[in-house]
Amino acid sequence: MKLTTTRLALICIAILAPLSARAESLSLDQCVAIALKENPDMASANYEVDAAVAKKNVARGGYSPRLKMDAGVQRWDSEFSAPLFGVLLDNKCSNCAWTTNPQTQQPALLDPFLLRPQWTWSASVTLAQPIAALWTVREANVLTKLGVDIAEIKRKEARRDVAFQVTEAYYRLLEAKSMAAVAEKSVDQVTAQVKRARTFFERGAVARNDVLRAELGLAASQQRLIQANGVVSLARGRLATLMGRSPDTEVDPVDIVGEPTAQPLLPVGQAEQQAVDTRFEIKEIAAHIEQATAGVRMAKSKMVPQVNAVANYTRQTSSLLGLPKSWFIGATASWDIWEGGSTYYGIDDSKAQLAQAVAARRKAEDAVRLDARNAHVGVTTSAEAIEVAKQAVEQAEENFRIEQKRYESTSNTSFDVLDAETQLTTARGQHQAALYDLILAQANLDRAMGEITKAAQ
Repeated sequence: MKLTTTRLALICIAILAPLSARAESLSLDQCVAIALKENPDMASANYEVDAAVAKKNVARGGYSPRLKMDAGVQRWDSEFSAPLFGVLLDNKCSNCAWTTNPQTQQPALLDPFLLRPQWTWSASVTLAQPIAALWTVREANVLTKLGVDIAEIKRKEARRDVAFQVTEAYYRLLEAKSMAAVAEKSVDQVTAQVKRARTFFERGAVARNDVLRAELGLAASQQRLIQANGVVSLARGRLATLMGRSPDTEVDPVDIVGEPTAQPLLPVGQAEQQAVDTRFEIKEIAAHIEQATAGVRMAKSKMVPQVNAVANYTRQTSSLLGLPKSWFIGATASWDIWEGGSTYYGIDDSKAQLAQAVAARRKAEDAVRLDARNAHVGVTTSAEAIEVAKQAVEQAEENFRIEQKRYESTSNTSFDVLDAETQLTTARGQHQAALYDLILAQANLDRAMGEITKAAQ
């Protein structure tokens, strides 16, 4: 039969579709690197740094003088004129450029004089340099620089947290896959028992209820496999989400080779001290204490008079009421003599914030020490749990082998075999959980002690 073009295309699609849907195999470092670029928390932390830098640049502008320009143009309803009187002295008029009537010997009324034209304009340039306010400006710059430092520390905290979350999700996905493999192996073992029971039933060696028990056990193991596959799907979606991708993204972690072993540990006291010395949370609070100290100085700086050096140049409409050009240099000073104590009590407010930051440091140090201790104990207990779980698997395997032999000799029932198989599956699952608990406990201890993975640096 000849293949048409349409049939050939459908066959190619059927062959290539599974290949295109194949999950992307990524190592832990690759997953962390992707997350540090695409995770929304990292984008937020980067924007926070940008905002802090912008605030620092705004505060830095307080050192420079202020150049201000004012300009305006007006059209009045009419021009403004007024007559002026001249006084005759020796037949001449003062305040005028011509001779008046010598016969009257009276002040002469002159022609109206333009005081304001209908159109007027003015332009003024003022240069002001703060002097006394430079103290306040300096403290504001200190505050904003420390704000940049705090934002940088928070970004490092975000990198550490994202890296750890991805690490945790990565190994939880591997754990879920291993649990699914254990469940699948259980299905195979119970399926074999069902076939064996049916064979024995056909020979008349066992009753019908023995086959039914085996089939019920198979249904239960299949349910466990379905649930395990669901956990794998959820774990894969969580890892993809932490990487900044769609939960539908197929990510396949690289399997670990061999069993993890417990690493040499520092004494718990040294681990706690290292955590206090290196954790970003402590460094952030130290920066907040410096900020609060600068805030106290800034509050005190507002008590002094505000003095500014000023220079001005003005051009305006030429008239009797104003000069066409003028300029001046000088200084201005202002001092709020009484304002209900708002500035004074601002100092107390800043001091209270400083005391609060100092108290927060002590609280944070205690929390960091406790976190390191918990992580240290977690590694120790996880390492011990692996040995127990390994022995349990060996014992369960031997028990399952014995029950199978007894069933073959019709010394027991399918119930005994299934019970032994359930115990073996449970022991294997506990062993896999203990393996990944140790891996994650060691990663958690590194995080608690302030150590950062290479991918997150």
